[in-house]
Amino acid sequence: MWVRKAILIIRQGKYFGSDSYKNKINFKKVNMKIKINKWTGLITAFALVLMSLTSCVKNRNELGTDFSQLQDHVLLVNGGLLGVSASNVAFPTDTTTITITVNLASVNLPATPTKVTIGYDPKQIVSYNAANGKNYQALDASGYKLAATTLTIPAGQQYATTTITFYKAATDPAVSYLIPISITDASGKALSSNQNTLFFNIIGNPLSGNYLHSYYRYNGTNDTTSVPGTTGLNVPIIIGPVDGNTLLLPEYYLETFLGVGVNLAFDNNNGVFSNFNVYLDDATKKVIADNNFKLVVLKLVSSQIVGDASTKYAGSTFRIYIEIMNSAGRLRTVVNNFVKQ
Repeated sequence: MWVRKAILIIRQGKYFGSDSYKNKINFKKVNMKIKINKWTGLITAFALVLMSLTSCVKNRNELGTDFSQLQDHVLLVNGGLLGVSASNVAFPTDTTTITITVNLASVNLPATPTKVTIGYDPKQIVSYNAANGKNYQALDASGYKLAATTLTIPAGQQYATTTITFYKAATDPAVSYLIPISITDASGKALSSNQNTLFFNIIGNPLSGNYLHSYYRYNGTNDTTSVPGTTGLNVPIIIGPVDGNTLLLPEYYLETFLGVGVNLAFDNNNGVFSNFNVYLDDATKKVIADNNFKLVVLKLVSSQIVGDASTKYAGSTFRIYIEIMNSAGRLRTVVNNFVKQ
């Protein structure tokens, strides 16, 4: 009896032959196929990643093997064109001393000492100016001194150092100088193609130089029509550059009591100067705050450019005005006038 019922059910398609059942079977098959395809895709992608990583590791290993065949070479730290800004020379005092480091690039530490000779390389000035549109000048031999021209990298080490000293008195603050120091011999070691020269540079400013400074100090008032408490007329000073577009003005009150000055910035378009403004840098602001002074007003009252580079802009004038509260809370007002000589 149950056999005949089963046959009847089969014929009616209630389970195996019905559309609903077929749809269920087909749906499951599709789902299964999608899942299989999905896993197949993931496995394939994973296999490709592994192959890529294996290839990378292989490349690294091959590169590592190649290291042993690289030729030793000698270079100057901060050398080359990318090191020009790092080799800028500043004069916080009358002299500045900078360390020069020669480096032996080698897979293994050297078993014997390596002698390296360095020296002034004036031909680099011409090529640098031509390639970069600059007009750097050579610095007279009295303006710098190499502590040593022959350096020895000891066995078991990869570097040696010496120093170069620059003398402010031998420079013209209106002139920019380039002092190239190159490796001339490295005891048979190869030289770096782009780090063989250190381009030391002293940035001049066309408006730097000799000035006459007059100042008028008013105590407890900002009325500059009143009689000043302190006056200085036509005091000879030298105004030096912060950089090619900024001067450091020795404002009377700040310089006298805090030892800091005021920055005068401007744009220079082939000798045409514009957009003059005065400001205090962060270091100067800190000195003022640390001494319990407070800046009230700082402004450029006037600026006038006279002449050109051939006359060193003699007769040009700058006038600045400052109000400052000292550590005792007393107002000090100063007018500063600078005339280029």
